[in-house]
Amino acid sequence: MTRDYQMGEESMLKSLILCINNKKLEAHIQLGLKKSGYNVLTCEDGNSLIRLAHTRHIDLVIVDEELRGLRAIDVVNIIYTEKICPVLIVANDFRNDYIDWIEKGWIYGSVHLPMNQVELLKIVKGAIANGERMLLLDREIEKLKKQLAERKIIEKAKSILMEKKSCTEEGAYTYIRKISMNKGVPMEKIAEAIIRSLKSKK
Repeated sequence: MTRDYQMGEESMLKSLILCINNKKLEAHIQLGLKKSGYNVLTCEDGNSLIRLAHTRHIDLVIVDEELRGLRAIDVVNIIYTEKICPVLIVANDFRNDYIDWIEKGWIYGSVHLPMNQVELLKIVKGAIANGERMLLLDREIEKLKKQLAERKIIEKAKSILMEKKSCTEEGAYTYIRKISMNKGVPMEKIAEAIIRSLKSKK
């Protein structure tokens, strides 16, 4: 999922979704996070949480393990698959399967409430920072994948040119680059056109 960054003062804040069954506890946590400069959104159940996550730029989700509507594991899977943001699970007791979730990268961690506000803020800050690092890493991976795919297309076009035009590898590359520069079109687009054109002449 592509994140939409909003302009203005609100875009300077880190936005969180808070969904905890105990509304008194939720209100207490929300107040503490807001005082610390976070934009905190609340929702009633898993379905509304996902809808909210799809319509806003969210930096972190803090969700009750006993979530209403969609199960917590379903919410975690959707957010993880769509690479929306990190997730913190609010748990009553320690569960071994949460270790597995953390190791797989599904969640950043689990918190046990009530918790000291300072400790909670440390975890929230760490989760958001980790999410930002993962987002940058994902972007870099996608960039490298795109570059590799483009390089493969150019290599394929070079190979076809060398066969059809009886030219050297350097000559084929120079030919593609020259057309690219003359037309102001990326080399991979020229390579794709060459592949289509010469293949059709078989």
